[in-house]
Amino acid sequence: MVAMVWGALLGVVCIVACTPVQTVPNVVTLNVGETVSHSTTQQFVSIASEVAWTIEVEYLAPEGVEGWCSFSQTEGEGNANVVMTFGKNTLEESRSLLLRVAFSRGLFAQESVEITFTQLSAGEILEQPTPKWLELPAFTADQQRYYFSKHMLPSSGYTERSFSLLYDSDIYHSLWVAYPISKLHTPGGSRSDDWGRMDPNIPSSKQVYLKSSFSGNYDRGHLCPAATRFHPSNTENCKQLSVPTNMSPQLSGLNQEKWAQIEGQVRGWGSGCDTLYVVTGAVFRTVGGNESISYAYGKSDSSKQVAVPNYYYKALLQRRGTEGNSTYQAMALWVPHKATSSEVSTSQFVITIDELEKRTGIDFFHNLDDATEQAVEQKVDYNFWRM
Repeated sequence: MVAMVWGALLGVVCIVACTPVQTVPNVVTLNVGETVSHSTTQQFVSIASEVAWTIEVEYLAPEGVEGWCSFSQTEGEGNANVVMTFGKNTLEESRSLLLRVAFSRGLFAQESVEITFTQLSAGEILEQPTPKWLELPAFTADQQRYYFSKHMLPSSGYTERSFSLLYDSDIYHSLWVAYPISKLHTPGGSRSDDWGRMDPNIPSSKQVYLKSSFSGNYDRGHLCPAATRFHPSNTENCKQLSVPTNMSPQLSGLNQEKWAQIEGQVRGWGSGCDTLYVVTGAVFRTVGGNESISYAYGKSDSSKQVAVPNYYYKALLQRRGTEGNSTYQAMALWVPHKATSSEVSTSQFVITIDELEKRTGIDFFHNLDDATEQAVEQKVDYNFWRM
């Protein structure tokens, strides 16, 4: 069965958890998540387009099983987050469909890009390859509670990474957001928000709608700062950071004071090297700790309680030199979640990566070779970081 509607698409199409990339030169980039678990029930088809676009669906397997997937819309014009809904797979085998986006370069040149989308059965395990990016901590994503989501840079045509995160859907908060800073990311510049977006790689039911801010004295604090993704000709770089998975209920007295200053210092460190790999994290309880956890809610979505972190941290790995001939330095910043003046010295928050790992139970920068990882994680060179 083929459900078909026709139109034209010019721009960028990004479909869920971005992994393989299929490209029609100068017309469409299709980033796809090809496989989901049996219990996943929704995904986004995120479309950025200047003109009309259409979606076609062809059911492939099992033979004769059709109509199990629906879309919030199958045609449109301009940007859209199309919700793809398919329910849990209760069959004894996986089910798949061909998802096609049709467009036209001109009056008669009909073209399309397509992927095969598969939902596994309950007896099949979803294996997701993890990129070997240096900024990524070691982690496990189970698609039940913990979701891994990666986002690519719009200004690069969705070929270079922007930020990645591990999201805890039980508390509606990311455990960490990891991202590189280099010349590609053009640090600094005007902020461009687009509140109300959802992370396209995670079911919307698992997220908090943040068109407005949080309750209480909490700001929508960016974990990956907007200023690190400023691009003079592509404001989408900043706008994609406005998803709730990149937000934290952060006290105004920290967010607009010491935390803002730290973010500026981090951008400065990034501008002085080839690449600065950053992990910004939220900690609710330290390893072995029993800290109490409070909650806030989004003013636009009071039905979901978001856990408020007791601490924030930044794990930093700086690389200088060419690939194969690089030198590294690392350190961490551990910041209690309380109002803190920008006049307080950043050096008071410095700890080693080894100490950060003890407090969080997370293995940072594990994609370094073992000797380099051990050397850079056990000490901090204050002169190198100019503190």
